Amino acid sequence: MNVGMRVLFRTLFLAVLAVALVTGCSKGGAGNTVQLGYQPTSEQEIIANMLKKLIEANSSLKVEMVGGLGGTPVVLKAMQNNDIQISAVRYVGTDLTSSLGMTEFPKDPAAAFDLVKQGVKEKFDQEWFPSYGFDNTYIFTVRKDIAEKYGLKKISDLQAHAAEMKLATDAGWLERTNDGYPAFKKEYGLEFAKAIPMDIGLVYKAVKNGDVDIVLAYSTDSRLKEYDLVTLEDDKHFFPNYTASPVVRNDALKKHPELADILNKLAGKIDTKTMTALNYQADVEKLEPAEIAQKFLTEQGLLQP
Repeated sequence: MNVGMRVLFRTLFLAVLAVALVTGCSKGGAGNTVQLGYQPTSEQEIIANMLKKLIEANSSLKVEMVGGLGGTPVVLKAMQNNDIQISAVRYVGTDLTSSLGMTEFPKDPAAAFDLVKQGVKEKFDQEWFPSYGFDNTYIFTVRKDIAEKYGLKKISDLQAHAAEMKLATDAGWLERTNDGYPAFKKEYGLEFAKAIPMDIGLVYKAVKNGDVDIVLAYSTDSRLKEYDLVTLEDDKHFFPNYTASPVVRNDALKKHPELADILNKLAGKIDTKTMTALNYQADVEKLEPAEIAQKFLTEQGLLQP
């Protein structure tokens, strides 16, 4: 190899090395970049875009989005590995049962929140921030005609009618011990005529089409709005609290203390009805999550138009 070729290869090698070093600097929250992780749902992607926009508008930090994290255990592992420093959305009930491995915890939302906040701090050195304001929990939902026919407003109202009604729910809930069907029947003193296991994505159409009378759904799912369904109040607080919050590694907060005030700008700003409407914009109206985030933050006065 002649001198010219050796110089060329050396130059290319150094260029590649420089790119690798720059890329490496952003990993692990180094330099002026933080990694923000989220799961593959409209809800999480919308919130993640809100956080990115708020952080970049109110600090000198750059946010690298890390999407497609398939569940809370994956998110937790990514945070423990420092692949991400911020989790856009974590749910109280999920972390209590999954991350902290608890089988019993308070029904009172405030007590459950305090428990997960303290537990995540002690076990993982992560800070659980105040809730956005919405609760993505299990809910029973029916068509309006069924609600009107039986005068249904809360789950206890089903006691006189459940024996005539067909329920559709995901298969896992029928077998879970602590917050599944067996415990539910005991808590509310009722049993449906038939409980049909079904993929969660199919239950909404099943109740809309009259194939079943009632379904177990998620409280911020856009299809509640799309199909104009009526949700029933969990008046005995059977289901765990699934209020949503951002969670941040404490070493990232020490390095970038400005993050605390920025993330708290969204505390209490998004109730369950609002989150359902935002999901509807993504899932039904097919708007981009970044566009939805921008519009919401602007309307709230958190971003300049």
